[in-house]
Amino acid sequence: MNAPATSAIVLDFETTGLSPNQGDRAIEIGAVKLENGEVVDRFQSLMNPGFRVSSFIEGYTGITNNMLSHAPSCDEVMSEFVEFIGDANLVAHNASFDKRFLDAELDLIGKGYRGEFACSVSFTPPQSRG
Repeated sequence: MNAPATSAIVLDFETTGLSPNQGDRAIEIGAVKLENGEVVDRFQSLMNPGFRVSSFIEGYTGITNNMLSHAPSCDEVMSEFVEFIGDANLVAHNASFDKRFLDAELDLIGKGYRGEFACSVSFTPPQSRG
């Protein structure tokens, strides 16, 4: 059973690239749990993808290889995150990107989620989408 429409988890990934099908991995996840429009819980963690990220990704995200060397593994973080989300509905800006990485990371640990996944772009006025 999905969580009520008055609650959702808004999430965002930072990644090593654009495609988990090309071997890219998540390196950070941030999420807030909303109930009736209020933040009631938070989840944030860096994730060590098991390889060095490019200097471009370091510059783009501000996440350095040194930071990632001290971070827990993607598997460890995603195991904790799947517990955090439970059966809540999920929201992301440009959700197709975040959903690909969420699905790929959860597939690697044999987990999934039961909620719906919505895109906040569809709620954003066209002039604000830049």
